[in-house]
Amino acid sequence: MKPAVVVVLVLVGLAVGGVAIALFLPPTYSDEELGAFGYSAYPEPREVEPFELVDAAGGVFGPERLRDRWSLMFFGFANCPDICPITMSVLGDAAKTLAQRGETPFQGILVTVDPERDTPPELAAYVQTFSEEFVGVTGTVADIKAFARSFHAGFSKAPAKDPTLGYTVDHTGRIAVVDPEGRHVGNIRSPFDATRIATLYRALADR
Repeated sequence: MKPAVVVVLVLVGLAVGGVAIALFLPPTYSDEELGAFGYSAYPEPREVEPFELVDAAGGVFGPERLRDRWSLMFFGFANCPDICPITMSVLGDAAKTLAQRGETPFQGILVTVDPERDTPPELAAYVQTFSEEFVGVTGTVADIKAFARSFHAGFSKAPAKDPTLGYTVDHTGRIAVVDPEGRHVGNIRSPFDATRIATLYRALADR
């Protein structure tokens, strides 16, 4: 075979191989491009202040529970009439989409902002409605408020429109994104979409 032909075949082979590799490599997104998925990244990851809360199973929920995998965390409560069930449902659908693709999903966490009414059994039943793998977290009001401050989240009681409900809880409506080192790296803003969240998680995990 003539040398010129060999060179052409090698170049063609490299080009085809490059296309094949490109097809299987995950896309890399900049922080600006991830904004299209509703994600806002901090310029630098933010450390979370030391904390000790309780999971819905009665176990200790401390800093180690936020390490070694990505976590998507929402501050809400079981009696919430709108944004909480919508958000948790979307997170559940996103986790299911990833699992169906054979991928390890994120850790979904609901931190109650209504520990007075969200007893551990009720909280466990609520989060497992959306995914059996999701974690419910509770604690004293003071401990939860301190934890929420690390994520720039807030909450407070407010009179309910329906007097029979007694009160409701106003709270931050963002999803906090926590990296495998347990740091708060950004937030996902509403409106939430399961496909976008699954894509965002994959993009962050592949970095």
